[in-house]
Amino acid sequence: MDCPVCREPLIVAERGGIELDVCPWCHGLWFDAGEFALLSEKLGRPLRVPEESLERAATSEKPRRCPRCDRAMDKVALGTSLRVLLDRCAGHGLWFDHGELGALVRQLTPVPGSPAQAVLAFMGETFGAPVPEAPATTGPDRDPGEVER
Repeated sequence: MDCPVCREPLIVAERGGIELDVCPWCHGLWFDAGEFALLSEKLGRPLRVPEESLERAATSEKPRRCPRCDRAMDKVALGTSLRVLLDRCAGHGLWFDHGELGALVRQLTPVPGSPAQAVLAFMGETFGAPVPEAPATTGPDRDPGEVER
């Protein structure tokens, strides 16, 4: 399978049950259909809108070709506070340019010690997205001014 940006072969990277196709040249990521929903579940943030029903985004960007079927992909927007423009093949998956997955990951707030925090740390290490710090909490055995980290 070739990268839709630079047309070089993608390599498969798997960790924590999440398998991605990565371009070692442009650092883009391909999620097969359903894999992004799997990631969002592991992060404890189920995808509110199924991948297949994402609306097309208005843009002047040239369409990219799906690495699976070589058809032109749609441009779609995803995210909460900052919408990220992605390439989507309705039948095969989502393409993230370098930094786009990190932009979505930075919008999430992990719970301390949760599997979601571990997945966020993995994604940050792998794709250069800084991991948001979990909110500090006070515990029952602590003074009100003491913070647990």
